[in-house]
Amino acid sequence: MKDDSASYYDSQEFTELLEMYENMLSEGGSVYFDSMDIANIAEFYSINGELDKSDGAIEYGLSLHPSDADILISKANNLLRRGMKDEARVLTESISDPDNQELLYLKGEIELAFDRPQDADACFTQAVELSDNDSGMLNDIIVKYMDNRNYDLCQKWLDMALVLSPDSRNFIELQADLYFDTGQTDTAIECYNHLLDDFAYDTYYWDQLGRIYYEKSDFPKARECYEFIEAIDPDDRSARMMKASCIFNMDDWKEAYGIYSSLLDEDPSSYTLLYYCGRCLYALERYEDAYDRFTDTLSMLMLDNEVPDEMYVEIYFYIADTAYRTGRKAQAESYLHDGLALDPDDEELQELARKILPEEEAGPFNHGAR
Repeated sequence: MKDDSASYYDSQEFTELLEMYENMLSEGGSVYFDSMDIANIAEFYSINGELDKSDGAIEYGLSLHPSDADILISKANNLLRRGMKDEARVLTESISDPDNQELLYLKGEIELAFDRPQDADACFTQAVELSDNDSGMLNDIIVKYMDNRNYDLCQKWLDMALVLSPDSRNFIELQADLYFDTGQTDTAIECYNHLLDDFAYDTYYWDQLGRIYYEKSDFPKARECYEFIEAIDPDDRSARMMKASCIFNMDDWKEAYGIYSSLLDEDPSSYTLLYYCGRCLYALERYEDAYDRFTDTLSMLMLDNEVPDEMYVEIYFYIADTAYRTGRKAQAESYLHDGLALDPDDEELQELARKILPEEEAGPFNHGAR
């Protein structure tokens, strides 16, 4: 999901406002700001992940406008963003402004945080009614439900939004994303293609289509999507990586290797790219080169504490196999034992054990031999 909506925070008006506020901080003076201006400054910092700066703006705003609803709403928003939902609820309940649509929307967010989607829906409904069906608020509610996987409520609000704005690119895109998220891939394909009829250079839609075709294992069509992205944005590394993956899955090892190698030249610290270079070389029966790639991959993996055992099992198999194929029998046996120590039931390792281990060591695995 992406957001193409124009933002007040990109406007010249807000840029000058923020500059005035930050100049005040750097010069150590005191300048009067309207309460809504302070609330907007606080929200800008918050959505950019600078919660401490946002808190500072809120406290300054409250020194100018004690108990102002908009500034207190910003404070409650920050509490919720920090996961302090109980504190956020207490603060919102203390704000006496029953017709404030932003307050009602925030109360809806808090109800969602407590996993009470129906209560959230009641708050959102009141907020939208007060906003006169504001499209921006409708968008926020739909996205919030989608993020929380409340797909039925998400569809309910999308139906409403599309009745109000049937030609809205944003709402059509959100509908396509909802189809995608709920596994209605054929309908999602229709939606994204409809959007591409009018916005052929939007790489997001091509990427979504590519993901769908990839998950369907329709690698030729997925490849076409990523090639369109490359044509639009030649610097899109993700598209090149996915194109390589499509080609890899189409068993065109030579072309896939060329792309992986090129990406590896740009990012030599990527053990994922190194590993797939090894896989391509292995499939091309260039076992000596593959052995070097796999051992280098293992060295990199050991620098990352988050690598799962499954990845080690896989790399131990390929190192052991290529070591065996290149006459490194001792290394092959050593890496094979390392892999079996992690997963003694792995079928590929067991098959390799029957092939290369002495009979007395391979004995436990011979029951699977044909």
